[in-house]
Amino acid sequence: MGNALAKAGVVGRFAASRSQCLVKSVVVAFDPRSVALSRASATKRMPAFDYLRAFVIFLVVLHHAVMAYCTGGHAARGGDYTNATAPVVDPAQWDGFNLMVMGNDSFFMPLMFLLAGLFVRPSLGRKGLGRYLADRALRLGVPLLIGIVTLVPLSYYVSYLQSGGTADFAAFWARMVTVGPWPSGPLWFVGALLVFDTATALILSRDPVRLGVRRLLATLDRRSKVVWFAAFLALAALVFLPALTLLGPSLWVTAGPFGIQASRIGLYGFFFVAGVIVGADRLAAFFKDRWQRWPLLAALVTVLFFTLHGAALPAIGDGAVMLLFCVAMAFGLLSLAVHFGRRRSAVGDSLGANAYGIYLLHYPIVLWIQYGLLRVPLAPVSKGLLVLLSGFGLSWLTASLLRRVPGVARIV
Repeated sequence: MGNALAKAGVVGRFAASRSQCLVKSVVVAFDPRSVALSRASATKRMPAFDYLRAFVIFLVVLHHAVMAYCTGGHAARGGDYTNATAPVVDPAQWDGFNLMVMGNDSFFMPLMFLLAGLFVRPSLGRKGLGRYLADRALRLGVPLLIGIVTLVPLSYYVSYLQSGGTADFAAFWARMVTVGPWPSGPLWFVGALLVFDTATALILSRDPVRLGVRRLLATLDRRSKVVWFAAFLALAALVFLPALTLLGPSLWVTAGPFGIQASRIGLYGFFFVAGVIVGADRLAAFFKDRWQRWPLLAALVTVLFFTLHGAALPAIGDGAVMLLFCVAMAFGLLSLAVHFGRRRSAVGDSLGANAYGIYLLHYPIVLWIQYGLLRVPLAPVSKGLLVLLSGFGLSWLTASLLRRVPGVARIV
């Protein structure tokens, strides 16, 4: 599993009136609304997937918080800011963080794409194609464009300073955006999601496609849950393993500040389209009965995954184990979310509303905290925990405050 540290919809009608009521109450994934919902609308909303999205974003922050303390890491050198294993690398390092990063890297971004696709069809049905695309441009495109010229340079300036760079931030910013390299940091996800979202909406606006999806859903409704899982795993393998074999785990396709891990383009697209086709209502119904099997499967596969870590497997075998872990974790976490996420809570609602903002804002916050701790004599576990808690808390607070600015909550 040597790729662990690699740089990390069909306008359909639901059959039941209960589902139609739900469609009117949910929002597009990664479109968090204000926590100050009316009680009437709050009772109609399904919190499970919002809460799961917030949890996965917590894992994203965790991932970036501990990468500075992974063993084998090396800092940027010679005034560069991209030739390091992480933007900030601390001499205090711990092997356990390597395993944590490897596990996260193997499943959390595909799950993020699946969650982002769940509410595409109802949103398309409610808004129509034109309004839907305009909304996506606002909620994804605007933060992306602003972020790559503000948050990204602010993030990588830390790496530049650790590498020995001496130019002020203005000079560094000018160099990054004119000469490069100009990495996207975590904003690569927003760019990829915008492309997937736009392409899917355009395709789903065609009548033959809508008919085909209806037929596919009718077929799925007649199949057992085991068949669902097997089919999902097989299709994921089909779009991922050949690409992994041909391209390897480390190659990134870039265009200016935009980039994506080449071997995972098909995997991310498949998870997103699967979320679009299945939708939140069917997914919730899928995990309603006998839900315990999926977390148990995820636990068993997790043992297998970490047991085989370091084994001399061929690349395709290593990828197959990672993919099994990825799919099992997605099913397990979705099942837990549906079962335990039925009741609302004030903390959960706040996290759900601010999750997108936390994702957008956390990277520079985490990196500057790591930079400030470089000379602090603490154990790596203490530093990682401190960066995680302070970085997540400050990102949550900043997102909450930012969304109080008029008009910002519509975007973030």
